Amino acid sequence: MNTPPFDFAVQDCPLAPATLYKVGGNARWALVPRDAAEAIAACTWMLEQADRHLILGRGSNVLISDEGFPGYVLITTGLTGIEALGDDRYRVEGGVDLDVLVREVIVPNDYHGAGALTGIPGSVGGAIYMNAGTVNGATCDFLESVDLAGPNGVVTAAMDPSKYAYRSQAFCTPDDLILQGVFRFEPSDEDQLAIYNRYIERRSQKQPRGDCCGSVFKNPESGHAGQLIEACGLKGKRRGGAVVSPMHANFIMNEDNATFEDIVGLIGLCKQRVREQFGIELQEEVRIVT
Repeated sequence: MNTPPFDFAVQDCPLAPATLYKVGGNARWALVPRDAAEAIAACTWMLEQADRHLILGRGSNVLISDEGFPGYVLITTGLTGIEALGDDRYRVEGGVDLDVLVREVIVPNDYHGAGALTGIPGSVGGAIYMNAGTVNGATCDFLESVDLAGPNGVVTAAMDPSKYAYRSQAFCTPDDLILQGVFRFEPSDEDQLAIYNRYIERRSQKQPRGDCCGSVFKNPESGHAGQLIEACGLKGKRRGGAVVSPMHANFIMNEDNATFEDIVGLIGLCKQRVREQFGIELQEEVRIVT
């Protein structure tokens, strides 16, 4: 395995602190660029290597094995720029916390979007990659274009609804690094601060707090994953230090130093019980990295 030629490379880097689950072993090498130029250089070099690689944002939707990752992990948290372009357009780098975009751009300017993006953990890049959102809308609805670094060099993907769907998109592969997105917002007649506060309060009442990835499963077409899991009697089910949240069954919590196997075991149990009782195959929203 080649040693990265960068002063921002970290050997045997712990990954658990870089995820919201607080679970996972070490990366053999972590690349932590401080700006877009370093990120492009790191991504280009990494893709030229024969070893495995992973792009990681703020780790909100990732569960990493306790064995760690035996290759290169490119961490994007240093890409934190936001630039106003005029005409309600903003260039936002991939490492920006999504909540910062909501609080510092959408809310102060009373743009539509607080209802769609409030309370979603993670980075802008991660939100773009999985088209994160709520019943009120999703990240890609607000995108004009996305700049990617990957196997084809640095490219710009223009957005249109044919390129994304519920919690998915067709313009970015796991080998592509999301450098930045250009967002275009529309002014709203509603007070977005009031909407933001309302959704934060609602989430605090209906969703558990603690170490977790948010929703573990995508909602199937015929119902809500949490309701199906609850109907199987799995609320409060424990395995080691992990538990299916008694508040919301689509959340599996790291409550007491849970291991990767604890959490994966509960994910498998939920899928099995829902399949047996309802004939529905739940699909993970969380990305499991082994």
